[in-house]
Amino acid sequence: MITISDEAAEKIKAILKVEGLPNHGLRVVAGSGGGCCGSQYEIMLDEKAGDGDTVVEKNGSKLFVDKETAKALDGAELGFISNEKGEGFALSFPNGAPGGGSCGCGTEPESGHGDGCGSGGCGCG
Repeated sequence: MITISDEAAEKIKAILKVEGLPNHGLRVVAGSGGGCCGSQYEIMLDEKAGDGDTVVEKNGSKLFVDKETAKALDGAELGFISNEKGEGFALSFPNGAPGGGSCGCGTEPESGHGDGCGSGGCGCG
């Protein structure tokens, strides 16, 4: 099962508060393609869990994952990173990423877009 880090849980709550959506959560969905990086994932705001979704809760934050994505993310952790390159949510795979790489979403400080969340990216490594 996917887990949520303390930092990610706090950031989810902060984003939902700013957006005025306190009862929403984040959704992680397996995207198409990925090329050399393996699978890609999209991270977005969502109102509620769908039928058959896995719901992961931590410190009042919710993460919704559909059945197929949950299989791919078994053992992964949703974290939040912030460094000189920017900040965003990131999926880490302590047991090795399926197909390689790691994924996330976020904004760069100089972009001026705040704490939004969008399509997952991929870092080959």
